[in-house]
Amino acid sequence: MSHSVYLSSTNSSSGTNKDDILMMEWGYEMPLLLQPLLVNGGFIKNDILYYEARPGIANLKRFYNFLETIPALINHKSSFTTSKNQLFNYLDSLNHAFFSMDARSVFDMEAIPHDKQAATWLADIAFNNAMITKAIDQNDISLLSYNQLKHVSMAFQTFPELLNYPDYQYGWGHICETPEQEEIYPENGLWGLKSAKGEILLPAQFDEFYAFSEQGIAVVMKAGKYGYVHRSGKILVTPEWDEAYDFDPSNLAIVQRSGLLGLINVSGEVVAEPIYENLHKAGYTGQYIAQKNGSWGIIAADTQVRVDFKYDKIELLDENVFMLQQDGMYSLTEDGDQFDLIVRKAPPQGFAWAFKGLEVYLIDKYGISRANKALVQQDAESDGYSFYYDKAVRARLLAYANSPDAATTADAYTPVEELYNIGVDAYNRQDYPSAIHHYTLAAEKGYGYAMNNLAHIYYMVDGYVDNDKAFYWYGKGAAARNTNALNGLSLCYQYGIGTLPDIDKAIDLLLQAAEDGMAAAHNNLGYLLSDTDREQALYHYLQAAALGEADYEGLGYLYEEMGDYEKAFRYYQQDQTEIGAFKLGVFHKNGLGTTKDLKAAIGHFQKAIAGGYDEGHIELARIYLQEDGFIDKKLAQAHMAAAEEAGLDIPEALL
Repeated sequence: MSHSVYLSSTNSSSGTNKDDILMMEWGYEMPLLLQPLLVNGGFIKNDILYYEARPGIANLKRFYNFLETIPALINHKSSFTTSKNQLFNYLDSLNHAFFSMDARSVFDMEAIPHDKQAATWLADIAFNNAMITKAIDQNDISLLSYNQLKHVSMAFQTFPELLNYPDYQYGWGHICETPEQEEIYPENGLWGLKSAKGEILLPAQFDEFYAFSEQGIAVVMKAGKYGYVHRSGKILVTPEWDEAYDFDPSNLAIVQRSGLLGLINVSGEVVAEPIYENLHKAGYTGQYIAQKNGSWGIIAADTQVRVDFKYDKIELLDENVFMLQQDGMYSLTEDGDQFDLIVRKAPPQGFAWAFKGLEVYLIDKYGISRANKALVQQDAESDGYSFYYDKAVRARLLAYANSPDAATTADAYTPVEELYNIGVDAYNRQDYPSAIHHYTLAAEKGYGYAMNNLAHIYYMVDGYVDNDKAFYWYGKGAAARNTNALNGLSLCYQYGIGTLPDIDKAIDLLLQAAEDGMAAAHNNLGYLLSDTDREQALYHYLQAAALGEADYEGLGYLYEEMGDYEKAFRYYQQDQTEIGAFKLGVFHKNGLGTTKDLKAAIGHFQKAIAGGYDEGHIELARIYLQEDGFIDKKLAQAHMAAAEEAGLDIPEALL
């Protein structure tokens, strides 16, 4: 019934034992925050994954202690500490030798053999743990890039977003809390429900009583009919269905009557009438692949038809990418290009091959592109090719890989990386129309780098500035999680480019870019926060410096405002700009953080002026009017005249 992953503490790898402790039941995935437990001695037996418990517990503790040291990562420090302590105490109470991870009910969702799926999960968990270990070893949370992790929830875009999700309680929410649980109890061959205190919530009356789902709802069966009860003891749906399945994350459940399937919500209301011969959830898309009157289509959770019921077969290839088959031809959309065949391929470079005559195309998250022949050859010659396609398909792939290269021009089938590189070359030679054309082709396929570069042209290249287009493409790039686009979109909100100014949105975008390790975003945050939150501003400036892009002017300014003139002076010394020279002049003139030295001050002010910073004229005028041994009214007048010519107001004290 339930498509869940079960994590248990066990002393044996021979299957379920009465002494096993169920630690976790979670829908569809092994939660990332608990994956550090599964780090040592992994092996597979009867399609269940087993790991050594003690090294796993030590590894998880190391991970959590690392997270606690990262500034600005954890939104609620007290909640994190509470959850961490609960988790550590719980794990320390476990005495069994192994952790077992049983995902067989999830494996049932695909036609792929269980042993192959188990092997994939074993490899994916090892990959994720390698990323986690690298981040810990290098003390760099930015190395935990969420979009590179394997088999994690698609509900999140970043690791901090997942970590701080309230329902997860910083990992403790994944654990089955054994105290204070309701009891499904047997009596005279029937099943009922008791509260944690032993009070009867539902008298024994059901022939079957299945486990409670994440929503606290269980499937029950009575006299061959299925219904639902809540863990409070309330009967939500009287047993009336021929078959019933657990509620999915969108709070809908598939039910069956007279051989046909439909959907109900948690209130028991029928959302989709039972009119479908087949019906199953399409991953995390919020859609369902359904069969009606022998033909396949796609419906949304509100039962609106997304793809008409006219196909011989529909298969989910990847997130929101469907293969549609009709009359022996294949496509990805109802009005999309037609292909002779579409088959799955091994990850990570794309997820399917498409065939049209002798040509082969790669299907990946950016759409359809002409396949790289070296990649095709590598895939077809891999040991595991038969897991995805048969020998006839392999022969077609090898024939394509070994065929002569034909001349092609850039078009919608050109791989996005190639379109992007053509755009970069055009930009570098200042052929902006060509750059815009090729960047646009790649951007429309969803390539974040191209979106950012296209926005950059519209943001600042003379003759091509278009505020609305700059804002649009920075927004698309930010949604694609391109770090530079996040920074660019923040500038749009900061300065009102293509939108109304919104400093709060600008800061939020910069925080996301900074999470990805972008030094410029840290520096921009330092600038925006320098007058409102100096502690956070200093943190971000120092993070940028640690990443190799120190803003010496910003650091000098902050330390100056905080009264630490020696540190401010040292940072201004490293600032090679005209403003840095001006600040050094001020510090030498006033003896701040260094010995007063008017000759040195004059030299720095002159350097600032030479660099175009005209405020140096005013400071030189002060010296020539007020400092003993340097009085020179003629020079003072000359500098005041230059300041006035530059549009600066002359202080009354100098008039």
